[in-house]
Amino acid sequence: MIMNHASPFKKDLVLVGGGHSHVQVIRMLAMKKALRGIRVTLISDESTVCYSGMLPGCLAGLYRPDEMEMELRPLCAWAGIRFIQARVAGLDPAMQQVFFEDGRPPLAYDTLSINIGSIPRGMDTSGVREHAVPTRPLGKLLRRVHQFEGNHRADGQPLRIVIAGGGAAGAELAFAMNARWGERFAPIRITLVESQSTLLTGHNPRVARIIGRYLEEKGITCLTGQRVAGVDEMEVHFEGHPSLPCDFLLWATGGAPPVLLGKTNLDTSDAGFIRVRPTLQVTGHENIFAAGDCIEFESRPLPKSGVYAVREGPFLARNIHAFMENRSPVPYKPQASALALLMTGTRNAVASRRHIAFHGAWVWRLKDWIDRRWMRKFEPSLLPPMDPADDSSRAVKEADGDPDEAAMRCAGCGAKVGSTVLTGVLDELEVYNREDVRIGLHDADDAALLEIPSGRSLVQTVDGFRAFTGDLHLFGRIALVHAASDLYAMGADPHSALVTVTLPYAEKHLVANDLRQLMGGIAEEARRLRITLLGGHTSEGSETAVSVTMNGLTGSDSVFRKGGLRPGDGLVLAKPVGTGIILAADMHLKARGRWVDEVLEGMLQSNGEAARVLAQTCIPAVTDVTGFGLAGHLAEMLEASGTGAEIEVDRVPRYEGIKECIATGLESTLAPSNREHLQKRWQVEAAPGVTDAILYDPQTSGGLLAGVPSARIDEVISKLRDAGYEKAACIGRVTDRMRHLKMF
Repeated sequence: MIMNHASPFKKDLVLVGGGHSHVQVIRMLAMKKALRGIRVTLISDESTVCYSGMLPGCLAGLYRPDEMEMELRPLCAWAGIRFIQARVAGLDPAMQQVFFEDGRPPLAYDTLSINIGSIPRGMDTSGVREHAVPTRPLGKLLRRVHQFEGNHRADGQPLRIVIAGGGAAGAELAFAMNARWGERFAPIRITLVESQSTLLTGHNPRVARIIGRYLEEKGITCLTGQRVAGVDEMEVHFEGHPSLPCDFLLWATGGAPPVLLGKTNLDTSDAGFIRVRPTLQVTGHENIFAAGDCIEFESRPLPKSGVYAVREGPFLARNIHAFMENRSPVPYKPQASALALLMTGTRNAVASRRHIAFHGAWVWRLKDWIDRRWMRKFEPSLLPPMDPADDSSRAVKEADGDPDEAAMRCAGCGAKVGSTVLTGVLDELEVYNREDVRIGLHDADDAALLEIPSGRSLVQTVDGFRAFTGDLHLFGRIALVHAASDLYAMGADPHSALVTVTLPYAEKHLVANDLRQLMGGIAEEARRLRITLLGGHTSEGSETAVSVTMNGLTGSDSVFRKGGLRPGDGLVLAKPVGTGIILAADMHLKARGRWVDEVLEGMLQSNGEAARVLAQTCIPAVTDVTGFGLAGHLAEMLEASGTGAEIEVDRVPRYEGIKECIATGLESTLAPSNREHLQKRWQVEAAPGVTDAILYDPQTSGGLLAGVPSARIDEVISKLRDAGYEKAACIGRVTDRMRHLKMF
């Protein structure tokens, strides 16, 4: 028996949506150290979310995009919770499962919370989905604005902008677009359309008059009492008014329930929002909570405003924690009215609350101070450090019955995942089958039995690593793609695989949940790559890890080798590098969400198509770039060929964010060893001012590197790009100077 000081998880808390309430739940539960024995998972379809209070100011140019963007990945990493970037397709409250649009296995929960906001009302109006830009989700709105700016070419004619919705959001957007495009695309014509007889319904008349004066001063036309009947590519149509020509339509109507709410099997209001009690618990389900724009209280509806989502956050955190500890929750009592601070396109704002109306530069300063203070609460660099130390007695305190169940775990074969859990998960897997696999995963034998076709050779490799993401389905997919890369680098077709999985000790249903997600990802990618899973092994450990033993088949005349480079050959790299640097930045809470998103997507790209391109063009000298970095794996090719090389560092394709990370000194822990190993054995020459850090960065699921005759470089790069390797590039050439590597 050995001691395991890690506290076992006993319950799963799943948060669906990265809204204003949930980010507070994450921060508060972590700060109060309320997560002991509770495993928390946040699911969001975006890794970066925008703060609604600052979006109009960002559009107006008063804030940089990064100033109003909240990074969910580093927030989750700081709090020690798992992050899954995926779209939720539905819920089953009876089975306590969350379903995903991408087809991954459902995720089980003990307690669930929903904070997914709302969508603009009237999206089913004819033509709106095709031609309008909805104001939610906020990140999509910002991307559509940038896309329009990139595509629009001013021709001297007025740019016609229509904003549907004359509430606070519509007015702020009218001011923002006037400030953003007023000079850039001059002349412009902005029309604010409202179906009600007046603007800013729900605000006092004085506020509406103040906003009206600002709109008039900026030349923004207001059209009230008109409901949009339909939209096409050129015009906005009304029921009793002439159509408006339109080049850019913003849809800023009031809130409507997201489509997902109709697939939750939860109690909803007549308007389609989730019904909740004052404790923010969903009616009829004690273990399900909800907050923000997606809810409606039994007592009275609240305006769809981020102010209420912010106010609900602390109550949601407190009540979730209380429920999971079998304590009584406390009711949330919303204020009768909320202070609204409306931007006017400049450093000037309007304050509105009940019968109060103020405006001026000082109101903007107040709004700016409030918004920046809110964002600082979630800035990774400003979050207090979390103590990684764990109380070794906690496992004993939290165990059911015998303390040894948690604090003492068997080693050897006693550390395997239980057969009930294992069999249940494996029976669910859909495995790609081959006729030449005589005995495989679903047979009850001790080993697999394969037939090797005549004239084919067996190629074997093994690879593995510990988890670098809490999304175990994604991690399983990447692990399999990475392991198959060695076979592609040899010109072999992946055939079958054995998988070894290590999972941390937890309650049985949590282990089953983890194994289901992990093996589901591995099986999904295996089917995609036509690989048969033969079996494997499970064990308990301090952290999640996967090792894959992969079999491949090849003909003796089609094997790629590392040798065979000739002086004058071009060095072509199929995929970008920089995964180690970005993962290191992510670990230090310094990576932006879009950087990590791009790296994870790159890791999922198989080298199979690249190998086929190289085989078709008869390129024999190939390797894959993985743990030893680009320079290390290139050196192996050069040594095998008795040659040297010159590398144009600026031509090496890399992932976004690498420049910023290198500038701050961020690198993988393996990079210094890679650099030291090469520089001790090779003559490495770098031109003045050349930064070579990217060449030593260890890659996870990196691309293929090939020596290509100079006459065929353009052909090979063109074919690689056509096959989906958009950043494929020639990064240098082979020289006759053995053990000499020049970088310039």
